[in-house]
Amino acid sequence: MRPELITFDAYAALSDYRSSLLPALESIPDLDSAQAADFLELWRARQLGVTALSNALERGRISFRECTARALDYALNRYNLELTISTREELIYAWYPLAPWPEANSVLSALTAKGYRLAILSNGDRDMLESLAAQLDTPFDHIFSSEQSGMYKPHPSVYAVPIRELGIDNYLHVAGSANDVIGARAAGVSCYWSNRQGDCVTLPDYGPDHQGSDLTGILGIV
Repeated sequence: MRPELITFDAYAALSDYRSSLLPALESIPDLDSAQAADFLELWRARQLGVTALSNALERGRISFRECTARALDYALNRYNLELTISTREELIYAWYPLAPWPEANSVLSALTAKGYRLAILSNGDRDMLESLAAQLDTPFDHIFSSEQSGMYKPHPSVYAVPIRELGIDNYLHVAGSANDVIGARAAGVSCYWSNRQGDCVTLPDYGPDHQGSDLTGILGIV
């Protein structure tokens, strides 16, 4: 069945946060360049950890910007580093204009030429996703933020947003991480996994319908 919409995760499927953020970490005094990659992975892991806490506590969605800030503070504490207020703000803002993966623009253009409606469906706050979308050549028909569900992926309410907002019956979600795959499939949404790391899902019953090593594989299934 032809999907009525194709949605994309922002931070793993569409964007290369590592190549975008590693140069920004050069602004942290006393962070050894050899440690930068590990620092970034800790920051990212804690960012996702705070989103999971936001879901679990059920006391209202902590903004993704705040999740990013708290995770940065955690990583700085672990590395015994301090920042000025302005440098801290610059690092948080670095998550807004992330660079896309090299093939992203051509894939999006090809999908548009095939007549597909495109959307972002991601954990980011609306303004963060709009900034990210602006880095791509192809405009999106819709931008869906987890703000609209009050929860974070992989909660099923996030994957229900496009169906509720557009009144569609089905769509294809393009995931960039294993948990996003599991969330989509558990919610009954078809999923393509841009699996750049050669990863696997921890719950095999919720594996992807299709996967490839990057975004170009989508063109072979739609």
